[in-house]
Amino acid sequence: MPRVIVVGAGIAGSVLAYWLGKHDFQVVVIERSPPGNESGQVIDVEGSAEEIVKRMGLLEQIQSRVTHEAGIRFVDESGREFGRFPAGNSGISKEIEIMRPALADILLAAADSFPNVDFRNNRTVQSIHQTDSKVLVEIQERGNEILSKEKFDILVACDGLRSPTRDMILPKSQRESCVKSINAFAAFFSIPAEPRDRPWATAYTRPGRRCAFLKPQTEKESSAYLTVAKHDQRLRNARESRDVKLQKGIVAEIFEGQGWEVERIIKGMMETRNFYFEEISQVKLEKWSQGRCVLLGDTAYCPSPLTGQGTKLAILGAYILAAKLVKDIDNPEEAFEQYDKDMRPYVNKLQPIPLGGYLPKLLNPDTAWGVWILRTIVSWLSWFKVWKYVPIPGNESYTLPEL
Repeated sequence: MPRVIVVGAGIAGSVLAYWLGKHDFQVVVIERSPPGNESGQVIDVEGSAEEIVKRMGLLEQIQSRVTHEAGIRFVDESGREFGRFPAGNSGISKEIEIMRPALADILLAAADSFPNVDFRNNRTVQSIHQTDSKVLVEIQERGNEILSKEKFDILVACDGLRSPTRDMILPKSQRESCVKSINAFAAFFSIPAEPRDRPWATAYTRPGRRCAFLKPQTEKESSAYLTVAKHDQRLRNARESRDVKLQKGIVAEIFEGQGWEVERIIKGMMETRNFYFEEISQVKLEKWSQGRCVLLGDTAYCPSPLTGQGTKLAILGAYILAAKLVKDIDNPEEAFEQYDKDMRPYVNKLQPIPLGGYLPKLLNPDTAWGVWILRTIVSWLSWFKVWKYVPIPGNESYTLPEL
């Protein structure tokens, strides 16, 4: 059977490893992080992704670990609520919301149950060389200067938005232009929970296109988000520096003294270790494969958190890619073309930022007058329950092949 290396043990990588492992492929999954070091905040599982995890026999296990979020509410500086939207109806909060590390753990454990699937942590790809029949990969283990060289039939890169593996696969002209910034920044982190954090998520908007956001996580922790929906060179420089202390300091400076629970959120941010900061971006490529190497999930078609479709596309993409590889087991390049052909229309439908790309700015006004208008509109929509009659974006289903 074909020997496959999957770079990235996140959601897409684990789903792919599960289905290939089930069909007797020899799968090696490498991950740069140590075991159990998965970070991230609340994500949702719906539509086709829900059906896929059901086929994996994992739906009940996932449902047992949901955050039980009731919906989202909006507050002003004093914490006064002026609008709320229940989960499952508004398109903002979904019925199955789960912490990303929890979902990743469940999916990884399912894939790891196959004896022909081998997870290796603390490892990175250092070089890739393709021949007509093989992919030659140099792998380095953290703390070990000696590189191991292995041969595979297929390489799948799913190591995230800023994938270094993608850069080794694609021509220079493509890799330099495929990441498209939306000119928005977000800090995602966990803070100690307060009883008032549950069961509703809470959003708080300030002038300057700033937003503070709390979501229920567990009885001990809440998920917090601080976002800036405009270009800020200081934030871009901080992201590029990879200096967590610098990133936290600049975000704290931007949000200091803004009312509501912001001071508590900043304090929690400065103390937490579960912190992630990113310039919100998308990945757009004309082709997702090169020879015997293929891209998957955020590495191929990151839609950005603003669409709420990243988890669905990662799970669905992994399932479709596995189905094509099982069908064309001796012709991976044909399988990659069919994966692209079937998956791309769905990506094109779900990747666009809502409201013609203006959603971040419309939901995060720059002026106090704009914030007042936004609050008035949210209050009106909530009071008249207009959200009941608005279709939920991205809720289309995909007809899944049997696998």
